[in-house]
Amino acid sequence: MLNRNSTVTTAFRTVAGAIIAGAMLAPVALAETIDWKTVGGWDISFYPGSEGCQAFALFEEDTAFFLGFDNTDNELVLDVTLLDQRWASIEGGKEYDIEVKFGDETPWSLEMDGIVIDDHPGLNIMIDAGSDEASLFVDEFQRETSMRWSFNDNVLGKYTLRGSRRAFDEVINCQKSYMAALASQSDPFASSSSSDPFAD
Repeated sequence: MLNRNSTVTTAFRTVAGAIIAGAMLAPVALAETIDWKTVGGWDISFYPGSEGCQAFALFEEDTAFFLGFDNTDNELVLDVTLLDQRWASIEGGKEYDIEVKFGDETPWSLEMDGIVIDDHPGLNIMIDAGSDEASLFVDEFQRETSMRWSFNDNVLGKYTLRGSRRAFDEVINCQKSYMAALASQSDPFASSSSSDPFAD
């Protein structure tokens, strides 16, 4: 869960709504991560396991940060993940109260899950992509120049957001492209032409 009150970015909600509508289609099975574009220090890729596009950056002290979409089970969510090998005491599945502050904005209070991915401990939260909270989170991520993450008054890191606007715009473009590719697929056995011996 996350807590925050403010206005909502209409553009994000419109795009998220269009992506959610496209997400109702059957997923495509792909094996490997597909690179989409690099924007500044951000790598935008499609992750087949989550059926979503995400922006990735590696910050100081080798903290990995991911922000993008997860479309597992045709439920589009905003996926926020941080990984850092120094956080070895994080327990997978345990909930952690994390604070994130974008620039001079009011801090967010996030209830994030402990995760371990490829022996890298970290934190993750999934937010309904069509929600006001997801829209505002992305708006602040794109608008501000830095973000600070904290746990129990300990600063986990302060990271630059240089290029974040263009990076997340490309995440949206990548996700739209994936949804368009799904929509263009057709079932060759669905034809009802008279020359089709399998048609009813």
